[in-house]
Amino acid sequence: MSLAPLAYRIRKRLSLDGTLARAARETVIVAEAESGIRSKAAYLPGQLDRVKDVQPETTHQLEMERISATPVHHAATMAYRLKNCALVGGTLYCGGVGHQMLKDRPPLVGAVDAEIGHAALVGTPVSDIYFGHFLCDDSATVLLAQNFAPAYRPASRHHAGWSHPADYHKMMGIKLTDTGNARIKDAWIFQDIGMTGNRRQRFRTLRQRLHDLPAAREGHGVFLVRGRSGHQRILRNENEIAEGLASRGFEIVDPERETAEEIVRKLSGARVAIGVEGSGMAHAFLTLADGGAMMTIQPPHRFNNIYKEFTDMMGMGYGFVVAEGDRHCFEADLDDLLRTVDLLT
Repeated sequence: MSLAPLAYRIRKRLSLDGTLARAARETVIVAEAESGIRSKAAYLPGQLDRVKDVQPETTHQLEMERISATPVHHAATMAYRLKNCALVGGTLYCGGVGHQMLKDRPPLVGAVDAEIGHAALVGTPVSDIYFGHFLCDDSATVLLAQNFAPAYRPASRHHAGWSHPADYHKMMGIKLTDTGNARIKDAWIFQDIGMTGNRRQRFRTLRQRLHDLPAAREGHGVFLVRGRSGHQRILRNENEIAEGLASRGFEIVDPERETAEEIVRKLSGARVAIGVEGSGMAHAFLTLADGGAMMTIQPPHRFNNIYKEFTDMMGMGYGFVVAEGDRHCFEADLDDLLRTVDLLT
């Protein structure tokens, strides 16, 4: 039984909780912080007038910055070494620090199931609940983590319905072990959110490993069907959009019905990929042709251009169309999509 969560909660209430920098026995600057200029997103006049709200994890100001040619700061890529830690409920406790890696609030006490000598821990509360961040962010961090110790991730109840990660990990050479509560003698954790050159190179490696699979086509367009998967964002006229794009030579990908390998073969080498904003677009980011473009259909009440950060990092194009409707159901205009594709290609 570990009381580390309770002790940390008390210290935090008394403002005695520490910082990673102070708790770490060793700190490694993997890549220095960087600055740059964002590229401007492609979109038609009047699209921003349709935006009613942004996704809860972002702000209107940040979204306007993401789609504009504005300065951007990329945080340094860091590694921290901690000694004699307790991993309980997806949070790592050590030296007055609690580093949370799962979305769920950790318990006050927890039974410890295992002892681990050396571990490089991967995961964030965001990648715990969003498939796209799990597939992209965590896979890239594993390539960093494995240089320090075997890579582990806290086991999560949110991943039970995700059918593709295991096959993607196999294709990308990712070795990531799930673990429950554990005492860890020597643990590494990472700050890996800045789009640094080091992170860019790791994404290049992941993309190249997927591109090594023979592609069905090259230089084509792809439409990713969202269906009813994930957080509810229903494109009411999805079938109409799919039929219209298919008649113009687009490949149609349905992640709910296809295997990871089938998805990769259809997407690999595509010049442009279109889909409702959300985790499903991670399939496209990892497989589009170098210099390709991503176009998102934005729910009017969940405007979010997180993938713009990734396309900018990789020198890809990015555009969007804002749909019209309510918080859960909306429609996109096929002509708007085609005109925006023309801006991108």
